[in-house]
Amino acid sequence: MTVDMTVDLTIYVSRHCEVCRYAYEVAGEIRSRFPHVHVTLVDLETTPQEVPEAVFATPTYLLNGRVWSLGNPSPEKIQTTFQALHR
Repeated sequence: MTVDMTVDLTIYVSRHCEVCRYAYEVAGEIRSRFPHVHVTLVDLETTPQEVPEAVFATPTYLLNGRVWSLGNPSPEKIQTTFQALHR
């Protein structure tokens, strides 16, 4: 049985962060492979919204409001996490 639920993934990046460039690729990959995941990219240098205290480095990935990955996650972590959330 498959339970479809929306999952929110917010990725915090910054322009000066070299590693953050790959975060955009990760976001695109997650969007295409896991359409039930709502992916939002937030640039810390330009966002008007309040940044959660848990975000102290970039890239930081928050899954449903909780830190899921500090730095870019491995392809295995992405697959395991989002496949499990789709069941």
